[in-house]
Amino acid sequence: MSYRSGFQALKWIAPAALLLLLGSGCSNRSMTGKIIAVEIPGRNIENLEGARIIEVDPEASRNKAVVLSKGFSSAASPSLSHDGRFLFFQGKKQDSDPWQIWMMDLQKNKFHQVTDLPEPCTHPVPIPDETVVFSRQRTVKEVVVNDLWRCGNDGCCLTQITHNPSMNVEAAILNEGRILYLSSQQYPDPRSPVLMVMRPDGTKSELYSPGCCGWSPVTGGAESADGYIYFISSGGRLSRVLHRRPLHTFENLSDGIEGTFSAVTPLPEGGCLVSYRPAPGKPTGLYTFNEGNGRPELVFQGDRDITDPVWIMAMDERPRILPSAVNPENPTGLLMSQDINHSMLPVHPGIAGDTMATSIRVSYLEGKQAVTEVEMDGSFYLKMDTDSPFRIETLNKAGETVRGPSDWIYLRPNERRACTGCHADPELAPENIQPLAVKKDPVEIYARMKESSN
Repeated sequence: MSYRSGFQALKWIAPAALLLLLGSGCSNRSMTGKIIAVEIPGRNIENLEGARIIEVDPEASRNKAVVLSKGFSSAASPSLSHDGRFLFFQGKKQDSDPWQIWMMDLQKNKFHQVTDLPEPCTHPVPIPDETVVFSRQRTVKEVVVNDLWRCGNDGCCLTQITHNPSMNVEAAILNEGRILYLSSQQYPDPRSPVLMVMRPDGTKSELYSPGCCGWSPVTGGAESADGYIYFISSGGRLSRVLHRRPLHTFENLSDGIEGTFSAVTPLPEGGCLVSYRPAPGKPTGLYTFNEGNGRPELVFQGDRDITDPVWIMAMDERPRILPSAVNPENPTGLLMSQDINHSMLPVHPGIAGDTMATSIRVSYLEGKQAVTEVEMDGSFYLKMDTDSPFRIETLNKAGETVRGPSDWIYLRPNERRACTGCHADPELAPENIQPLAVKKDPVEIYARMKESSN
């Protein structure tokens, strides 16, 4: 093991860490100011079989990692509770076990199993209301996907919160209380990953950032104190977007820097803690990085690749706990669009008829379809069953597809959603007018409950 002076950039944390240490004198153990990371046994940083969760003390004169996940054949994806006390991770006791969600009390060095399910459960993120969001694997149309689920820290109240046929992984909680996660459609055709955002109950799911310039996000995002979301994009690039305007503020921070990045954690006073491989064949280590200082500076390097660093410190403010409008007793939801012809997307090439759409086709994963006309102003208002993914196409009078199909959409029980158009700019506020469609009862389109009625 070797240690260099890169950690000097973090010395400002020492006074705050000392105060937290003094304030926790009645606790059995404090890890404030230390780093938790994942040590990968092979050279494939995406293969987590045999991975271990380690603790690194960057203040130690002789830097040495301590294995925290003793007793586990594999452990990965660490995520810290807002108070800095509980570590959530995916682990398996035996090689043949499916991944499950575990929780570790860092003060008492005690483990607790959160989930006990037949499918692999990965990438946990704790919510301040003592629940945890995680990914759970399933198969849709013979294609492997990952849904996001939520349960209590004791495993109770298990609830599925995403229903699109996609890989939904690497969730993180934002200070505002919403969940940011990495999503890539798998059915009917695989698509590049994008960052999505939603409320913790699964409502209001929407695109957050698709990346830019041909580079897609390949990890989930992490929020900084100064309002940026950091993530790794394709090719091992360290990237960020401004949280206030994530669709149009993509930055490649690693431009001109040799080597590749695989994980990033923003630090409280600026800069980041990153997993970085300086050159092919070199191991991935822990480094600090500040976009104004050039190259990353080494903090800790072992004999194996190290990724997913977590800085142990309580948040100054806990993330907001958002109220939920989900009502399981109401199995329907409402969807309204102000004008289906308001869109950023071009019409389908080669369309023979009118490019003005007059109706929509709703297609469900189960294969059922329904067509309904829209109002004169292009608006529609639908009542639909929930937790069932669907896509929408806009059609002209000849029945030709003008735009679409859309990405997969789903409604949670009792959810109300509205949009300005079909693939319209999500940053635009709708006009302050009442669409004609909402002056009537909603058109009922159901996949399971009963036959469609127009």
